[in-house]
Amino acid sequence: METFLRNVPLFSDLPDKDLAHLSLGLEEVHLLAGEELFAQGSPGDKAYIIKEGELEILRDSEGRKVILAVRKAGEVIGEMSLLQAATRMATVRAKTDTLLLALGLEQLDNLLNSSPSAARALLHTITTRLQSTESLLRQSEKIAQLGTLTAGVAHELNNPAAAVQRGAGQLKIGVEKFEEAVRGVSDLQLSEEQIQELQSLDAKMRQSAGQPDDLDALTRGDLEEEIETWLDGHAIENAWELAPSLVGIGFNQEELNSLMQNFPLQQLRLLLPWLTAKHSVHSLLEEIDQGAKQISEIVKALKTYAYLDQAPVQIIDVHEGLDNTLVMLRSKLKEGISVQRSYAENLPRIQAYGSELNQVWTNLIDNAIDAMQGKGELVITTRLEGQWVVVKIQDNGSGIPPEIQSKIFDPFFTTKEPGKGTGLGLDISHNIIVQKHHGDIRVTSQPGETTFTVWLPENFEAVETGEVPVPAMEITGDDVKRKILDRSKNIAVVGISTRETRPAHSVPAFLQKQGYRIIPIRATHEEILGQKTYPDLASVPDPVDVVLVFKRSEDVPPVVEQAIDIGAKVVWMQEGIVNEAAAAAARRAGLEVVMDACMRVEYRRLIKNNV
Repeated sequence: METFLRNVPLFSDLPDKDLAHLSLGLEEVHLLAGEELFAQGSPGDKAYIIKEGELEILRDSEGRKVILAVRKAGEVIGEMSLLQAATRMATVRAKTDTLLLALGLEQLDNLLNSSPSAARALLHTITTRLQSTESLLRQSEKIAQLGTLTAGVAHELNNPAAAVQRGAGQLKIGVEKFEEAVRGVSDLQLSEEQIQELQSLDAKMRQSAGQPDDLDALTRGDLEEEIETWLDGHAIENAWELAPSLVGIGFNQEELNSLMQNFPLQQLRLLLPWLTAKHSVHSLLEEIDQGAKQISEIVKALKTYAYLDQAPVQIIDVHEGLDNTLVMLRSKLKEGISVQRSYAENLPRIQAYGSELNQVWTNLIDNAIDAMQGKGELVITTRLEGQWVVVKIQDNGSGIPPEIQSKIFDPFFTTKEPGKGTGLGLDISHNIIVQKHHGDIRVTSQPGETTFTVWLPENFEAVETGEVPVPAMEITGDDVKRKILDRSKNIAVVGISTRETRPAHSVPAFLQKQGYRIIPIRATHEEILGQKTYPDLASVPDPVDVVLVFKRSEDVPPVVEQAIDIGAKVVWMQEGIVNEAAAAAARRAGLEVVMDACMRVEYRRLIKNNV
């Protein structure tokens, strides 16, 4: 046992005494081939050393199991979950008959405390595995997304392809009937006036064949019955077959009566079958043409979406990418989701990794569709701000809870049930936008309104070299801040401190010296800066102009809610504090918002620079 452990990197530098003590506490675990050691999501209560055999590491991804790795004798598994007291990130099953040595938390702690080399070895193992796991799952995420798109495109192609096939089959019959009708008409000796009338009828027929039928079923049924009755009354054969086409051309009883004034009944019995047969042929040709155009449109969109046969970096049209993505996802949008597009005119083409940027649009739109559960409104807006193209994708789904909004771009974080997502879609999107394009991606969310905002530079190389500044958050301009500082009198300070060295004390103290009335909000003290304190904003009896926040970003939303309730005019988040969801809520309520700015610094810069 000790000889085997000495060859495991994690234990190789342990003193003999510690190694002997460790080996006494290990428990043997036997697995048969195919037997599961533990499942993804189960508690991480032990780590295991593989003594004999092989284990497969699998992770649920989009309803299927992805093999991440195969571990062999001498390797350690399960240590990350054990150290973090977290659930298992993957499922482990025996590939062959396997013998394992189980290691408990106390034993692992003792090992790491007594051996720095073991700690280093474990750290190296963990980081290597995380990198390998993330790489594999990123690839899996792309393949799963490709599978989803392929299924959607196949569904989209099926309808027009079926229409073309059906139209071609019916066209064969239609052409035969038309040829037969032509033979009958060719024997008629028509006058010059009749030929001109026939040409007018032909033009009317062609126009109707190329236009959609806008008659409702009830009106169409009534007209068909009316015309069929007229045809039967004049002993014209196959009235039931001719009536639908005549209605489609635009005839009614009055027009048929008018037609009889130019063509005797004997001629009309030959002309009407010719006219309806020709209308049928042209209608089928139009149907085939439309189906072929739809197929061509989908194929073109797919090719453009993937940027096939093009260099990785192109000058692209953002609107075209968004539209192509909507085509790719059209089968999911048909379920009850309306799409509103508000595109800026003359939006410039930008330098981008086209296919990867479309992957971002796919992730964001697909997530929005899932959030709306097949019913709702998707709004896509674009605008130009300086040298930045801004794209907003908004849905009216259930929203993202405030407590997890800061985590949604983290690797492996997902709100979907196990097997439905890897938690890498938004992480991949974030990396594509931020790392590859030097842009930014942000989210604001509340029930009924979730907005992802993407900032993309016209030229990401110019951002990389510093020629174009990186976009900041939605900034409150100096003119607005100057007005706030000039007109405000009462400042409620949430999170004020009693320690003079803290900004949460020194900033409001400075403002007080400049003549502002400070209203301290702190439940644990009766008085700060010589002013009575209040436990919360709702307890303040006087009007509040500005709510100055010294709280963690994640604690800002309830403060904003109270600021709205008491009728405050401004929410000012001190330097380092950013919560865009809370800021969006405040702006919707009509409040001015300043984020990530020191009120003392701004006062000195904009009002009096000598204090």
